Amino acid sequence: MKENFPKAFALILPYEGKFSNRKADRGGPTNLGVTLRTLQDYDNLYHYGDFDQDGDVDIDDIILLDTPEEATPIYKKFFWDAMKLDGYPSGVDFLMFDFGVNSGPANAKKILQRSLNRQGANLEVDGVVGPKTMAMMSKINTEFIVSAMLKERDIFYRKIVANDHSHEANLQGWLNRVAKLTVDVRSFV
Repeated sequence: MKENFPKAFALILPYEGKFSNRKADRGGPTNLGVTLRTLQDYDNLYHYGDFDQDGDVDIDDIILLDTPEEATPIYKKFFWDAMKLDGYPSGVDFLMFDFGVNSGPANAKKILQRSLNRQGANLEVDGVVGPKTMAMMSKINTEFIVSAMLKERDIFYRKIVANDHSHEANLQGWLNRVAKLTVDVRSFV
């Protein structure tokens, strides 16, 4: 829902934290949940991201990206608008937004499709939210979808670690995020 973006953004931002550049995080240099690659891509499209105005977007610009106001347009265009979340039910939009930020929009869409399939839909899990996915979303109780999405997110993280043990250091943080989402999503449904 269109009116949910400001609230969803305000809730997600604390999950993301401030500047980090940990080897265990394959996203590389990140600040307020925005990776260097995302900032570079955004700057290429919208000419916004060269915060030190030195002609390039690099780690120095990620460090300077330090206010919610600076991050808002990136989150809005690259995640909320890119996934067309204005047209989703309240609560589903919030989880899709968070999943898109944390794991990429394609993975968020696949999690939604798997969640709908848990509720009896027979969708191809292809990461494309088309008319069939939207129709199924409108037929299934939102609270059931939300519950299934949280379960799918837990499964998603555990599969990452099962397939690549180098991510084990991230698992508890990911599961803590799901626990926080479980509480926060209640304010939307």
